[in-house]
Amino acid sequence: MHCFPDICYKSKVCDLTDEIDILSSFAGQAFGQCENKIMKEDLLKILNLTYRLMGKLRDNCDFVKEDKLMLKEIKNRYDKKGKKIRKHLFILPQGGLLAGNLHICRALSKKISRMFSKAKSEIAFEACEIEESLNMFSDIFYNMALCINYENNVEEIPVVLIPKRK
Repeated sequence: MHCFPDICYKSKVCDLTDEIDILSSFAGQAFGQCENKIMKEDLLKILNLTYRLMGKLRDNCDFVKEDKLMLKEIKNRYDKKGKKIRKHLFILPQGGLLAGNLHICRALSKKISRMFSKAKSEIAFEACEIEESLNMFSDIFYNMALCINYENNVEEIPVVLIPKRK
């Protein structure tokens, strides 16, 4: 218990930081699988950022506006690429191992954003920068997965939507 004194807390913030840790683990796995130099550097920046976010949530460590700006820069880079290659509005999360891990990161990011909304009442500091940063993760990971599949000539598989009955 010495390493993780908060492990016994009945706290939404503790649960939130646990989920961010899981996200970090999958992002780290994606980092290890990635051969695209720029994306690999971006994943490393995101990994460092997730640990600063956890530190900020647990004990008010440093997380600064520059972190959010850096994440916004990464998001803009992949938004531009994603818009160029995206063919369908809704796609199935598929592809190779790297794309699969990035899709898991996307899904976990959405869960973390929802968890943060529920945990906000327990946070004793202004958490606007963190909330905005958490909301960017899902888009970044989604577009990274699109880019990896595009680089590997993996075709998007659109979700087949069933029309509503009248």
